[in-house]
Amino acid sequence: MNSSRMQKLWILIVALSLWGLGYTESLSSPAVQDTMDQIVTRFYDTLTEEQLARLDDPTIQRLITDEERHVLASKYWCFEVNVPAIVSVMRDKAQSVVPFWLPDAGFTKTDLTIKNAEGWEYEVWQKKFDAGRVELGINGFDKHRPHYFVGVAPQRPGAALKLSNFIPKNQTVSELREGSLTYHDWTELVLTDVPEALRGQVLLTTIRGRAREAHLIGAFRKTPFPSSTRPDQVVLTWSEDPRTSQTIQWRTKPEIKDGLVRYREKGAAEGAAFVEAKAACESLEDRLLANDRYINRFNAVLRGLKPATAYLYSVGSPTSNTWSDEAEFITAPDGPAPFTFVFMGDTHCSEDWGKLLTKAFERRPQTAFYMIGGDLVGTGLYRDEWDRFFQYSSTVFNRRPVVPCLGNHDDQDGLGAWMYCALFGVPENGPSGTEPEHVYSFEYENAIFISIDVGSPLDVIAAWMEQQLARTKALWKFVMFHFPPYAPGEDYPDIRQTWGAVFDKYHVDMVLSGHVHHYLRTYPIKNQKRVASPAEGTVYVVSIAIPDEEPGLVQPDYAAVMLNGVQLYQTFDIDGGRLLFRAYDIQGRVHDELIIEK
Repeated sequence: MNSSRMQKLWILIVALSLWGLGYTESLSSPAVQDTMDQIVTRFYDTLTEEQLARLDDPTIQRLITDEERHVLASKYWCFEVNVPAIVSVMRDKAQSVVPFWLPDAGFTKTDLTIKNAEGWEYEVWQKKFDAGRVELGINGFDKHRPHYFVGVAPQRPGAALKLSNFIPKNQTVSELREGSLTYHDWTELVLTDVPEALRGQVLLTTIRGRAREAHLIGAFRKTPFPSSTRPDQVVLTWSEDPRTSQTIQWRTKPEIKDGLVRYREKGAAEGAAFVEAKAACESLEDRLLANDRYINRFNAVLRGLKPATAYLYSVGSPTSNTWSDEAEFITAPDGPAPFTFVFMGDTHCSEDWGKLLTKAFERRPQTAFYMIGGDLVGTGLYRDEWDRFFQYSSTVFNRRPVVPCLGNHDDQDGLGAWMYCALFGVPENGPSGTEPEHVYSFEYENAIFISIDVGSPLDVIAAWMEQQLARTKALWKFVMFHFPPYAPGEDYPDIRQTWGAVFDKYHVDMVLSGHVHHYLRTYPIKNQKRVASPAEGTVYVVSIAIPDEEPGLVQPDYAAVMLNGVQLYQTFDIDGGRLLFRAYDIQGRVHDELIIEK
């Protein structure tokens, strides 16, 4: 076997050995994280709000210490090589400022250029290293999303190159060539033009989100709704049986350490004692949220409740004696009973969506719960956006549970959805091979509901859905995930094929999605073809809960109804074997209607 084939085989072995470890298990360098925490804390103490807003690269470099500069230049992306090597750093040409450490560390800009499928061009900087440690620096202070990536080759052609001891720990390794993937959060984006001189090198890939690790330029945000010692953002969800439990979340400032729910049946005799349930407390940090960096988030699960029963409750702290206003929730029925739920597409923490939600509740107070098809906010790790989401829904979600699912904006740039998971308490009954709370199911009355993180492995989800749908006795079956299997301008053939086969086998009644900013309801579909009635196939719905429009759309053959530029919510009235589906605008006008009977 020649040396080139041996090197490629080694690359493949390393890639396979690291594949299952999950890059997101260790996204950042601990040294860089600690250093950035130190820098940001000092900036808060010494700079004005105006000075924070005006930070630029030269100013930041004047304000950081030599030790901090060294860490940011050398402890961000590291590994060891067993033989002398040439390291290539591929930097996006559109980034306005070259990361300071590249020329300082002795890297030289070459005439080589790499391109990807989006037409982005990367200039190539190179440096020779002796066998031993290779230390690389930050992507920059500007949060430039097309993060640099790295190629490594032995200085002596044919030498058996091996890389080890990575920071971040779980580094994915592959081969640099046309068709290679560079960002794990964008699997369709591949390289299309790689110079011959670079082909076959060891490729170290990354995620676009790593560009946020040292973000300081234009980085500092303020929330319009900061926390206080009084509980707010009171939200109902379900993490266990909706008939006998209720999950409740809320937030306070960090100095409030304890949380409690006091509740009792509505209509109980005057003077009846409240039942108390303790809440778990988790501290959440958004480092760049200048006016509310830290909060405490509380989560309580009330158990042993009576089905189909209204309860009054408030949340707060016995130590500080601060309490929320009293509100009401209603448990699910334990037997046959009519019920209503509402579905909404993308909400993007919009105040317009909040007005739509309020109107929907005012017109349909009997609604049991609200489902949201992903993209709840614009950037899932910006807590100020979640603050807006909770503020605009504050008069509804403290009285009726919200049933969320993850969209690409809620889990952005490969950074994970930890903030979403910290803010909502949902069932942890998803399949192994997926993150907890990303995928779940529950039953309400005579229906099963499945919520899926569309970024999950297709085959894993298909097998898990088979289990859920095979064992349920529910008459009605609903599945919700963000990307629409059927929508003009968006195409997800793998979803249609892999998950669609499960929908067909178990006759899922409706699949609910968002992502594209228009409304669409398909004819009933089975085996990716239109069928005569909902009794034979699945109806796919795509909706948008904010005012938006996508110009130039043409209604496809599979669409029974398509609407553009209309902000809508959908109601589902279920009474035994009859379903009445309607789409309403904010004025209460009906734009679509469907009746399904079994």
